[in-house]
Amino acid sequence: MDLPVVPSGISERTREIYRRGLLMGNDPRAFSKVGDCHSVNPYFLADFDKGSGGYDLGEHADLQITIDYFQGSFGRPSLAAKQGLSTAGVLASLWSDWKQCSSNETPLDCEFRLHRPAFALISLGTNEAYDVKLDKTPFEGRLRRIIEHSIDQGVVPILSTKADNDEGDHYINFVTARLALEYELPLWNFWKAMQSLPQHGMRSADHLTFAPTKSFADFSQPEYLEYGMQARNLTALQMLDMIRREITRPPGDHDAAPTVQPAPDEPIIHQPGETMVSPVDGMTLVYIPPGRFEMGSNSGNPDESPVHTVSLDGYWIDRTEVTNAMFANFLNQAGNQTEGGIAWLDIGKPFVWISDRGGTWQAVNGKDGHPIVGVSWYGAKSYCEWAGRSLPTEAQWEYAAAGTDGLRFPWGNEGPDCNLSQFWGCGDQPVQAGSLPSGASPFRIYEMAGIVAEWVNDRYAPDYYQGSPTENPTGPPNGYYRVFRGGSWGSSYLGLRTAHRNWAGADTRGSDIGFRCALNP
Repeated sequence: MDLPVVPSGISERTREIYRRGLLMGNDPRAFSKVGDCHSVNPYFLADFDKGSGGYDLGEHADLQITIDYFQGSFGRPSLAAKQGLSTAGVLASLWSDWKQCSSNETPLDCEFRLHRPAFALISLGTNEAYDVKLDKTPFEGRLRRIIEHSIDQGVVPILSTKADNDEGDHYINFVTARLALEYELPLWNFWKAMQSLPQHGMRSADHLTFAPTKSFADFSQPEYLEYGMQARNLTALQMLDMIRREITRPPGDHDAAPTVQPAPDEPIIHQPGETMVSPVDGMTLVYIPPGRFEMGSNSGNPDESPVHTVSLDGYWIDRTEVTNAMFANFLNQAGNQTEGGIAWLDIGKPFVWISDRGGTWQAVNGKDGHPIVGVSWYGAKSYCEWAGRSLPTEAQWEYAAAGTDGLRFPWGNEGPDCNLSQFWGCGDQPVQAGSLPSGASPFRIYEMAGIVAEWVNDRYAPDYYQGSPTENPTGPPNGYYRVFRGGSWGSSYLGLRTAHRNWAGADTRGSDIGFRCALNP
């Protein structure tokens, strides 16, 4: 652990996460605390929001600019910092504040939604040292999920090592440091800061010492910095100071835009219903012309209302859902990577009819053309990007399903039967993609109701329609949950409606959820 307490700078990856977060609406002057009892008020950083009488910087007066810059975040009670919290608790809705958080919302997602921070100080591990002694495997996976959930929402994770070694072999700190290096994230090596202090800054196996002063941020006397909590607050502030200096640094010449812009190409005019075949995966795509339609329903679930007019540019969309053979080809080139703390594909899910046979992914005989299921939102998104496309937006999906007339079902306004859709009562597993052409949408897109539900690109918010853009909406800028559409083999007929919305965590891998891709010219 011979890494500096505070690094000298940040990576380009960190800058990219930060810039993307700003586009998503995150506050550049806000940070959140994610951690256990060492990260809660009044001990951790809170005194910096009490004014000059609440702290004394002593010889570190140059840090005042950082206190001013992040004012309001120091003393704010974090919804993701609590006594007894662990990586598992941060990801569990049972630990959420029911008064402020939505149903099934984790403490991490709730904190990010309400505070909209650009950065998160993540300091965890003390409360799971005993569990790590019994089984080391879960900790790394959960910390990865926290990191990737943060990055997904445009929040820069600032990882921290811990002062204790309750697990006995420094495993938690080594994993934390390794993941910071892997993801190119800032690492606050708090453990190193504690090594020169009396008793390593600890008054017990896992609790820090406090200086004999009223403020936990009193640095006026050198001897106060011989105590764990004072040293924690100083080094955390120094970490935030480095971050502030780096992200407010004027851009260099390499960031300047070119002075001469190339002339735009002449637009290509496509015809409604025109098709093309992807050279990457062999999928047939259908062109959906620019248009306007009434999105949502005033007679369905509350999150479907109000009905509102949406205008879309032209785009292409896959005629069918992505199949097992297509996804197996993708895995043979990209591998079944881990994202969001889990593998893209869960091969243990029912109806996942592909497997790794001697290092080669193959579809089960006779199931090549069936829709892939058991794929996380991350896996679906990565497949579409590999194929040169993207997941459709929720508006693109509904327009392709309902058409300009806003049909209740893709085939019309009459109810479904088993010739139009595969849903509850028509079979207890997916059937082949493209096998129910009678249920095609007005644009001749197949199986947009039933067989398997489909991930779309948008994040989920139950009230999004109340103020969504009228042109090319792309969903809420924040939130962990993603929308999926269309109903499946296990849905009632109500779940097949073109306006019906459903949602799940981005790491959900359901045996009834697949996807199709879109292409924006």
